[in-house]
Amino acid sequence: MAVLGQVATEAFPQLTITQSMTWVPPQDGTVCIHVVGAGGGGTGSNNHRGGGAGAYAKIPSLAVTTSGSYTLVVGVGGGGTINANPTNAVAGGNSTIAGTGLTGTKTCGGGTGATNAPANGSGGEVSGSGESWAGYTGGAGASSGGGAVGVFATGNNGSIRLTDAVAGGLAMSGFGIICGGSQIARAGSIYIHQSQINQPPQAGDLCGGSALDAGSANTYSPIYGGGGGIGGGGGGGKNRGSVADSYGAPGGDGIILIQYLPW
Repeated sequence: MAVLGQVATEAFPQLTITQSMTWVPPQDGTVCIHVVGAGGGGTGSNNHRGGGAGAYAKIPSLAVTTSGSYTLVVGVGGGGTINANPTNAVAGGNSTIAGTGLTGTKTCGGGTGATNAPANGSGGEVSGSGESWAGYTGGAGASSGGGAVGVFATGNNGSIRLTDAVAGGLAMSGFGIICGGSQIARAGSIYIHQSQINQPPQAGDLCGGSALDAGSANTYSPIYGGGGGIGGGGGGGKNRGSVADSYGAPGGDGIILIQYLPW
Protein backbone atom coordinates (compact mmCIF):
# COMPACT_ATOMS: atom_id res chain seq x y z
CA MET A 1 0.00 0.00 0.00
CA ALA A 2 1.14 3.54 -0.70
CA VAL A 3 1.90 5.95 2.11
CA LEU A 4 0.48 9.40 1.44
CA GLY A 5 0.44 12.74 3.18
CA GLN A 6 3.29 15.02 4.13
CA VAL A 7 3.63 15.72 7.82
CA ALA A 8 3.14 19.42 8.41
CA THR A 9 5.74 21.32 10.40
CA GLU A 10 3.21 22.84 12.80
CA ALA A 11 2.62 21.17 16.16
CA PHE A 12 -0.80 19.79 15.24
CA PRO A 13 -0.91 18.73 11.59
CA GLN A 14 -3.84 17.45 9.54
CA LEU A 15 -3.08 14.47 7.32
CA THR A 16 -5.22 14.04 4.22
CA ILE A 17 -5.37 10.41 3.10
CA THR A 18 -6.57 9.94 -0.48
CA GLN A 19 -5.28 6.42 -1.16
CA SER A 20 -5.23 3.18 0.80
CA MET A 21 -2.15 2.88 3.00
CA THR A 22 -0.57 1.62 6.19
CA TRP A 23 -0.23 4.61 8.51
CA VAL A 24 2.30 4.82 11.34
CA PRO A 25 1.76 7.95 13.46
CA PRO A 26 4.64 10.39 12.94
CA GLN A 27 4.34 11.67 16.51
CA ASP A 28 2.63 10.74 19.76
CA GLY A 29 -0.58 12.58 20.52
CA THR A 30 -4.35 12.58 20.34
CA VAL A 31 -6.09 12.55 16.98
CA CYS A 32 -9.57 12.91 15.53
CA ILE A 33 -10.18 10.68 12.51
CA HIS A 34 -12.85 11.44 9.88
CA VAL A 35 -13.80 8.75 7.36
CA VAL A 36 -15.89 9.21 4.20
CA GLY A 37 -17.00 6.45 1.83
CA ALA A 38 -17.02 6.95 -1.94
CA GLY A 39 -20.04 8.01 -3.99
CA GLY A 40 -21.88 5.85 -6.51
CA GLY A 41 -22.11 6.70 -10.21
CA GLY A 42 -25.06 8.21 -12.07
CA THR A 43 -26.80 6.88 -15.17
CA GLY A 44 -26.69 8.28 -18.67
CA SER A 45 -29.96 7.48 -20.40
CA ASN A 46 -33.54 8.60 -20.95
CA ASN A 47 -34.07 7.51 -17.32
CA HIS A 48 -31.11 9.33 -15.83
CA ARG A 49 -30.69 9.01 -12.07
CA GLY A 50 -28.12 10.05 -9.47
CA GLY A 51 -25.79 7.89 -7.41
CA GLY A 52 -25.86 7.65 -3.63
CA ALA A 53 -23.29 9.37 -1.41
CA GLY A 54 -20.81 7.63 0.84
CA ALA A 55 -21.36 7.39 4.59
CA TYR A 56 -19.48 9.61 7.06
CA ALA A 57 -18.28 8.83 10.58
CA LYS A 58 -15.50 9.83 12.94
CA ILE A 59 -13.51 8.81 15.97
CA PRO A 60 -13.52 12.06 17.96
CA SER A 61 -10.49 11.29 20.12
CA LEU A 62 -7.87 8.55 19.92
CA ALA A 63 -4.48 8.39 21.63
CA VAL A 64 -1.77 7.30 19.16
CA THR A 65 1.96 6.65 19.45
CA THR A 66 4.76 6.13 16.98
CA SER A 67 4.74 2.42 17.84
CA GLY A 68 1.18 2.02 16.54
CA SER A 69 0.07 1.02 13.03
CA TYR A 70 -3.21 1.48 11.15
CA THR A 71 -4.63 0.02 7.97
CA LEU A 72 -6.52 2.72 6.08
CA VAL A 73 -8.63 1.92 3.02
CA VAL A 74 -10.02 4.77 0.91
CA GLY A 75 -12.96 3.96 -1.37
CA VAL A 76 -12.86 4.83 -5.07
CA GLY A 77 -15.84 6.56 -6.67
CA GLY A 78 -18.13 4.42 -8.81
CA GLY A 79 -18.33 4.97 -12.56
CA GLY A 80 -21.45 6.10 -14.42
CA THR A 81 -23.22 4.51 -17.37
CA ILE A 82 -23.08 5.57 -21.03
CA ASN A 83 -26.42 5.33 -22.82
CA ALA A 84 -27.58 2.77 -20.22
CA ASN A 85 -24.48 0.63 -20.77
CA PRO A 86 -23.88 -1.11 -18.48
CA THR A 87 -27.40 -1.21 -17.11
CA ASN A 88 -26.31 -0.21 -13.60
CA ALA A 89 -23.79 2.41 -12.57
CA VAL A 90 -20.96 1.30 -10.28
CA ALA A 91 -21.13 1.54 -6.48
CA GLY A 92 -18.59 3.61 -4.60
CA GLY A 93 -16.00 1.76 -2.54
CA ASN A 94 -16.00 1.46 1.24
CA SER A 95 -13.55 3.45 3.34
CA THR A 96 -12.28 1.63 6.43
CA ILE A 97 -9.91 1.97 9.36
CA ALA A 98 -8.42 -0.67 11.67
CA GLY A 99 -5.35 -0.89 13.86
CA THR A 100 -3.73 -0.35 17.23
CA GLY A 101 -6.18 0.38 20.01
CA LEU A 102 -9.26 0.09 17.82
CA THR A 103 -12.18 -2.29 18.28
CA GLY A 104 -12.25 -4.20 15.00
CA THR A 105 -12.66 -2.60 11.60
CA LYS A 106 -14.77 0.50 11.22
CA THR A 107 -16.45 1.12 7.86
CA CYS A 108 -18.08 3.98 6.00
CA GLY A 109 -19.87 2.29 3.13
CA GLY A 110 -19.85 3.61 -0.41
CA GLY A 111 -23.06 4.77 -2.07
CA THR A 112 -24.66 2.47 -4.61
CA GLY A 113 -24.83 3.32 -8.28
CA ALA A 114 -28.06 4.37 -9.97
CA THR A 115 -29.81 1.94 -12.32
CA ASN A 116 -31.75 2.25 -15.54
CA ALA A 117 -34.75 0.47 -13.96
CA PRO A 118 -34.87 3.46 -13.23
CA ALA A 119 -33.76 3.63 -9.60
CA ASN A 120 -31.69 6.14 -7.69
CA GLY A 121 -28.55 5.09 -5.87
CA SER A 122 -28.81 4.69 -2.11
CA GLY A 123 -26.45 6.13 0.46
CA GLY A 124 -23.67 4.15 2.11
CA GLU A 125 -24.02 3.07 5.72
CA VAL A 126 -21.80 3.15 8.81
CA SER A 127 -20.73 -0.04 10.57
CA GLY A 128 -18.40 -0.84 13.45
CA SER A 129 -18.32 0.17 17.10
CA GLY A 130 -16.10 1.35 19.92
CA GLU A 131 -13.99 4.47 20.49
CA SER A 132 -17.13 6.68 20.22
CA TRP A 133 -17.30 5.83 16.49
CA ALA A 134 -20.49 7.41 15.09
CA GLY A 135 -21.75 8.91 11.86
CA TYR A 136 -24.49 9.03 9.25
CA THR A 137 -25.79 7.33 6.13
CA GLY A 138 -25.06 9.11 2.85
CA GLY A 139 -27.79 10.83 0.87
CA ALA A 140 -29.68 8.97 -1.85
CA GLY A 141 -29.55 10.05 -5.47
CA ALA A 142 -32.40 11.64 -7.42
CA SER A 143 -33.27 12.48 -11.01
CA SER A 144 -31.82 15.94 -10.38
CA GLY A 145 -28.44 14.74 -9.08
CA GLY A 146 -26.31 12.67 -6.73
CA GLY A 147 -26.68 12.44 -2.98
CA ALA A 148 -24.53 14.42 -0.53
CA VAL A 149 -22.48 13.38 2.49
CA GLY A 150 -24.12 14.07 5.86
CA VAL A 151 -21.92 15.17 8.78
CA PHE A 152 -24.67 16.09 11.29
CA ALA A 153 -27.54 13.94 9.97
CA THR A 154 -28.36 11.60 7.10
CA GLY A 155 -27.02 13.19 3.91
CA ASN A 156 -29.23 15.33 1.71
CA ASN A 157 -30.66 13.57 -1.31
CA GLY A 158 -29.98 14.41 -4.93
CA SER A 159 -32.76 16.99 -5.06
CA ILE A 160 -30.67 19.17 -2.73
CA ARG A 161 -27.15 17.85 -3.40
CA LEU A 162 -25.49 19.98 -0.72
CA THR A 163 -23.68 18.72 2.35
CA ASP A 164 -24.63 19.95 5.80
CA ALA A 165 -20.95 20.31 6.75
CA VAL A 166 -19.44 23.66 7.61
CA ALA A 167 -18.54 25.49 4.39
CA GLY A 168 -15.02 26.20 3.23
CA GLY A 169 -13.86 22.96 1.63
CA LEU A 170 -11.83 20.09 3.03
CA ALA A 171 -8.69 22.22 3.15
CA MET A 172 -10.33 24.31 5.89
CA SER A 173 -10.90 21.27 8.12
CA GLY A 174 -9.05 20.89 11.40
CA PHE A 175 -9.21 20.39 15.18
CA GLY A 176 -12.06 17.87 15.04
CA ILE A 177 -14.07 19.59 12.31
CA ILE A 178 -14.57 18.51 8.69
CA CYS A 179 -15.64 21.15 6.16
CA GLY A 180 -17.49 20.67 2.88
CA GLY A 181 -18.32 22.53 -0.32
CA SER A 182 -18.46 26.29 0.00
CA GLN A 183 -21.07 28.67 -1.38
CA ILE A 184 -18.92 29.18 -4.48
CA ALA A 185 -18.59 25.43 -5.06
CA ARG A 186 -22.35 25.08 -5.02
CA ALA A 187 -22.43 26.07 -8.70
CA GLY A 188 -21.62 22.42 -9.30
CA SER A 189 -24.74 21.34 -7.47
CA ILE A 190 -27.53 23.10 -9.33
CA TYR A 191 -29.95 21.29 -11.61
CA ILE A 192 -29.70 22.55 -15.20
CA HIS A 193 -32.15 22.09 -18.06
CA GLN A 194 -30.85 23.85 -21.13
CA SER A 195 -28.83 23.28 -24.29
CA GLN A 196 -26.01 25.81 -23.86
CA ILE A 197 -23.62 23.51 -21.99
CA ASN A 198 -22.70 19.84 -22.13
CA GLN A 199 -21.54 19.26 -18.55
CA PRO A 200 -22.19 20.93 -15.18
CA PRO A 201 -19.19 21.96 -13.05
CA GLN A 202 -17.66 19.50 -10.60
CA ALA A 203 -19.54 19.47 -7.30
CA GLY A 204 -17.94 20.87 -4.15
CA ASP A 205 -16.43 18.64 -1.45
CA LEU A 206 -18.98 16.24 0.09
CA CYS A 207 -21.67 17.46 -2.36
CA GLY A 208 -23.57 15.49 -5.01
CA GLY A 209 -23.10 16.15 -8.73
CA SER A 210 -25.97 17.78 -10.60
CA ALA A 211 -27.93 16.18 -13.42
CA LEU A 212 -28.00 17.66 -16.89
CA ASP A 213 -31.14 17.20 -18.94
CA ALA A 214 -30.54 18.80 -22.34
CA GLY A 215 -33.40 19.74 -24.65
CA SER A 216 -34.02 18.22 -28.08
CA ALA A 217 -32.48 21.29 -29.71
CA ASN A 218 -29.17 20.64 -27.99
CA THR A 219 -26.12 20.94 -30.22
CA TYR A 220 -23.53 20.23 -27.51
CA SER A 221 -22.99 16.51 -27.54
CA PRO A 222 -22.47 14.22 -25.72
CA ILE A 223 -24.24 15.29 -22.54
CA TYR A 224 -22.62 14.53 -19.19
CA GLY A 225 -23.91 14.57 -15.64
CA GLY A 226 -21.88 16.48 -13.07
CA GLY A 227 -19.22 14.59 -11.14
CA GLY A 228 -19.72 14.10 -7.42
CA GLY A 229 -17.44 15.93 -5.01
CA ILE A 230 -15.46 13.96 -2.41
CA GLY A 231 -17.89 11.29 -1.19
CA GLY A 232 -20.79 12.65 -3.27
CA GLY A 233 -22.90 10.73 -5.77
CA GLY A 234 -22.54 11.33 -9.50
CA GLY A 235 -25.27 13.06 -11.49
CA GLY A 236 -27.11 11.62 -14.46
CA GLY A 237 -27.00 12.86 -18.05
CA LYS A 238 -29.81 12.95 -20.60
CA ASN A 239 -29.56 14.17 -24.18
CA ARG A 240 -33.12 14.33 -25.47
CA GLY A 241 -31.93 14.94 -29.00
CA SER A 242 -29.73 11.82 -29.03
CA VAL A 243 -30.13 9.52 -26.04
CA ALA A 244 -27.12 7.56 -27.28
CA ASP A 245 -25.01 10.56 -26.27
CA SER A 246 -26.07 10.50 -22.60
CA TYR A 247 -23.34 10.01 -19.98
CA GLY A 248 -23.72 9.44 -16.27
CA ALA A 249 -21.01 10.92 -14.06
CA PRO A 250 -18.79 9.10 -11.56
CA GLY A 251 -19.20 9.48 -7.84
CA GLY A 252 -16.50 11.18 -5.80
CA ASP A 253 -13.70 9.23 -4.14
CA GLY A 254 -13.75 8.76 -0.38
CA ILE A 255 -11.25 10.32 2.00
CA ILE A 256 -9.77 9.97 5.50
CA LEU A 257 -8.64 12.97 7.54
CA ILE A 258 -6.41 12.51 10.58
CA GLN A 259 -6.21 15.62 12.74
CA TYR A 260 -3.83 16.00 15.67
CA LEU A 261 -5.58 17.77 18.53
CA PRO A 262 -4.08 20.26 21.00
CA TRP A 263 -5.98 18.78 23.92
